[in-house]
Amino acid sequence: MKEGKHTKKVSVIVPVYRAERYLKMCLDSIVRQSYQNLEIILIEDGSPDRCGKICEEYAKKDSRVRVLHERNQGVSMARNAGLAIASGTYVQFVDSDDRLALHMIEKLVDALEDSRADLVICGFYEENTNFKRISKTETTSGMYGKKRFLKEIMKQPYSFQYGVLWNKLFKREKIGELQFLADLDFGEDFIFNLYYLGGCNQIQVLEEPLYYYRRYNKDSLMYRQAKGKKEEKKYLQYMEKSLFLFTKYKQFYQEQGFYERYARQIEEYLLRVYVSERIEIKSGQMTSEQKKRCLALLKKRKEIKCLKKQMGIWAYGKKTIQFSVAKYKVKLRDILAKN
Repeated sequence: MKEGKHTKKVSVIVPVYRAERYLKMCLDSIVRQSYQNLEIILIEDGSPDRCGKICEEYAKKDSRVRVLHERNQGVSMARNAGLAIASGTYVQFVDSDDRLALHMIEKLVDALEDSRADLVICGFYEENTNFKRISKTETTSGMYGKKRFLKEIMKQPYSFQYGVLWNKLFKREKIGELQFLADLDFGEDFIFNLYYLGGCNQIQVLEEPLYYYRRYNKDSLMYRQAKGKKEEKKYLQYMEKSLFLFTKYKQFYQEQGFYERYARQIEEYLLRVYVSERIEIKSGQMTSEQKKRCLALLKKRKEIKCLKKQMGIWAYGKKTIQFSVAKYKVKLRDILAKN
């Protein structure tokens, strides 16, 4: 640990729900960090398993741990509750079924303070019981001004890297009154990141993987939502939320004054959403009639109808094939990873 540094507190916010199997591993990786000046806020979101008891056990052993027991309102409200009491200079979000490299927070704080940036982002590991791989950042290590970083995002506008919270360290003062949208149960972190970026001047990138992301936790909300999409009603709700995310994405770039420059890339984001949903519907466990209704409703959306015209037939067709192949590769990888 560097002498004369690490005097600033980091608030680590951990929403906890249905993570009994992995929670101790997660919390051990936090309390054992080489960076010790932590405020560890556990928001137990009405979990029906032993998560609440496990959280209390850690609070008794470590004075840095604070537990909030809430009725189940979802991850967005849990994170908002954590932000409401966070007193650290910096904020890190952690998912309760994941874990941190033991020097992660130290490295992120050092990177932020040495560079005087407003945000630091790092690479991560994806792991499960039968696979592990490194996911480096889409951008190379270094300092980026906001304008340049928003340009980098447009190289991979649908990248997982930019949407998640846990491979980043935020400044509490920059978060300000920004909150997670309570009516979203996916993509809420993506929207949060976008609007936080809107207030940044400099972003520091570390390619080094420092976070261990558990790709499939069968008890997690994300996993259960994916299974729930098999129902027609769930598919329709998911489609609405996906299109809402696109609208927010477009709106953000308009507000930043970059939409005209990156309109094509943002349209590609919408096309990827459309292709992904179409494949999910076709491969889902609905009746043929339900699938027809879902596909027809998706195709009739005004956003989708305008897309082909805006992109042009040739570009639209080429990207549709490209995104379809990519989606099927992901589905194959997911099948192999789960088994």
